[in-house]
Amino acid sequence: MADELQLCAQAMCLEEMLCCSILEGALFYGENRRRQQVEFDDALRGKVEYFAKEMHRYASQGYTPKVKPGKGCNICSINNICLPKLITKKSVDKWIVSRIAEVNRE
Repeated sequence: MADELQLCAQAMCLEEMLCCSILEGALFYGENRRRQQVEFDDALRGKVEYFAKEMHRYASQGYTPKVKPGKGCNICSINNICLPKLITKKSVDKWIVSRIAEVNRE
């Protein structure tokens, strides 16, 4: 679904820039050498608009949503922003509490 959303978002940008209508597009997957037609219907366009508004809201709040690290994280363009490797680490609060407890035991 993410591929279809991205393709539709790109088509919507082109529509705005070129003052035209783009009704469909295609995704080509090299691994299985298949082309998938994608219709840019109202439902898909609505999802693109919803996620765009959500991302604008996040950006205005300076908030980066938490993610589940996956195999695509290493090549992601925002890897340095969301820092998926830090998700698995302890929070600063927990680290401080554990460090204080450790010092008190000594």
